[in-house]
Amino acid sequence: MNDVIDDRQDRKDLMQEWELMMQDFIPDDMIAFELKQGTIELLEEGIHHPTTIRGAYFISMATKEKINFLIKDPKGNIINSKAAKKEAVFSVNITEPGDYQFLFDNERGSSDQIVTFALDIHNATYEHIKHHDLDPLVKQIQHLQNGVNDIMFETKFSQQRRESGYESMQISHQRLFYFTILETIIIVSVSVWQVYYIKSIIDNRRLI
Repeated sequence: MNDVIDDRQDRKDLMQEWELMMQDFIPDDMIAFELKQGTIELLEEGIHHPTTIRGAYFISMATKEKINFLIKDPKGNIINSKAAKKEAVFSVNITEPGDYQFLFDNERGSSDQIVTFALDIHNATYEHIKHHDLDPLVKQIQHLQNGVNDIMFETKFSQQRRESGYESMQISHQRLFYFTILETIIIVSVSVWQVYYIKSIIDNRRLI
């Protein structure tokens, strides 16, 4: 029960962060990989200019496991972290060029996990070229690709909302079930007591 409540709160926090940081998020790269039990997976990305990076990761919502996530700058300093999360989003301002590391930590996990990771590296120069210098066919292909990615992420988070609502309904039904059992026990107990009480009155009258 506590795990379900924690997951619901995590999803609520995630959706709030998404609304604040991830508007129009279209990833440049998206991969899925296996994160073995008791291991740390490291991904590296070279960033060559000041920019903003945004991203998201998630593992299966069916599992009770959670993983840790870290971003390290070229000097090895942790600039962003997420502890014990099934899913998370991040937005980080990059001021120093170099190789940045993304670490997925499953050292304390009890099972392997499939991690889906999406990353967007905002590049003002690239965006300018993309919108003004590409030919119409490439623009159209890029637009279609962005649309597909956007639909995929919207579908994913819409599914989360449905799952959250479904879990809330399950909790409500479970509470109703327990309440019904308790109510039935009380009714049966009262009925038995009434029968016993009436029987005792009748027996006493017979004795008189």
